[in-house]
Amino acid sequence: MDLLLPTHPGEAFDGPMQMALDEVLLKEVSWPTLRIYHWESAWVTFGYFQKIEEVQATHPGVPAVRRWTGGGMVSHGEDLTFSLMVPAEERVASEPPTAFYKALHGKLSEWIRSHLSVSTDLAGAGDVMLGASCFEAPATDDLLIGGRKVLGGALRRSGGALLYQGSLSISDIPGWNPVRISPERWAEAFSHTLEIKELGAPLLMVAKESVLTRYGTDEWNYRR
Repeated sequence: MDLLLPTHPGEAFDGPMQMALDEVLLKEVSWPTLRIYHWESAWVTFGYFQKIEEVQATHPGVPAVRRWTGGGMVSHGEDLTFSLMVPAEERVASEPPTAFYKALHGKLSEWIRSHLSVSTDLAGAGDVMLGASCFEAPATDDLLIGGRKVLGGALRRSGGALLYQGSLSISDIPGWNPVRISPERWAEAFSHTLEIKELGAPLLMVAKESVLTRYGTDEWNYRR
């Protein structure tokens, strides 16, 4: 698996650039690739089918960007935000979304239990709730600690390749601060075979163009 890091240590991006990077990477992915976000400031992302007006009412004054994936609104900056891109050639990319989601969250659940003295569960039918905010509305197989949702994600397929965008929020769990966790350590939850790569200048240029034409525009963010 590839682990993509910013070209310069400490380099961070805003919401539109984060979304653009994931889309560009998905279109070019040739090997399972993990990217851990570095946020330049607080942002809210909201699901493809949500309305930005609801986001602005819930998070006044916080900039927001529409995701390419579904799901609810998520506050970023204190969470561990990451994306996983899987090429079409990989068997798991063609699995039913529910099966992929359960398998991935099960793997992350095991990794968290091995590093923290906590009990984790995957949300069942009795835990599911409706709501506009991601962490207030557990979906089936979201990760729970003490009955509280701490990990949720959303999926998108394009050209057979699969994108997962996830957010882990356990900053209040004693013993581990997800904001300070090293990318290499978190990547262990996904694969024992790891190659670290940088977000190169050509890829960043394509993503910046996508910000100008899509993710940074009112047409995209106010489309519903």
